[in-house]
Amino acid sequence: MKKKSLGINAFLNSLRNILNILFPIITFPYVSRVLQVKGIGIYNFSNSIVSYFSLIAALGISTYAVREGAKIRDNIHEISQFASEIFTINIFSTLISYILLFLCLFAFSKLHNYAACILIFSLQIFFTTIGTEWIYQIYEDYGYITLRSIIFQILSLVLLFIFVRGPQDYLKYAVITIFSAVGANIFNFIHARQFCRIRVVWHFNWRVHLTPILIIFGANIANMIYVNSDITLLG
Repeated sequence: MKKKSLGINAFLNSLRNILNILFPIITFPYVSRVLQVKGIGIYNFSNSIVSYFSLIAALGISTYAVREGAKIRDNIHEISQFASEIFTINIFSTLISYILLFLCLFAFSKLHNYAACILIFSLQIFFTTIGTEWIYQIYEDYGYITLRSIIFQILSLVLLFIFVRGPQDYLKYAVITIFSAVGANIFNFIHARQFCRIRVVWHFNWRVHLTPILIIFGANIANMIYVNSDITLLG
């Protein structure tokens, strides 16, 4: 497979990260004025709750998959088997994440008022899993990722100004946020077939992957608590 230019990859990846920073900067002044304190509070609190379950679903899979997959990406049979095993683990961690989320929504009555917004944000868990973005990082296909991000962020910006007009529209804003973040992931799963064949597999050595994945997961937990604990506690 033709190797991508390191300089081009660095530029495209930087551009994508810059756009991910600029999008909230552009939208937040408008959204904070329209949704006001209550709407923004519900939005941020719901997002912070779902972020913990997103972390459970993700584990340390992306980092591990990129690191190990890059070593075997030129062997179509090995990378297909590896990607299928990682995807299978991700499917199971996603199911566990959803089970825990629904149990929390059922058990904690204070979350009932936020249930609709939390469930909307929870769609991100599913679409992130099927998006298999780590495949594109393994093969350094940053051109596709960047173009996809630009298109969906522009569409989301248009939808934002059309549909979010008052404090009651915080649910619409949540839907648009999810659309912007993971709207293209269903296309990712189909497009990834040009690199390897991904399927759910049952018989493989789970422990080979789980140990390093859980080590990375531990580091991710510390980071998530540092970033989101203040919003969760305030909520």
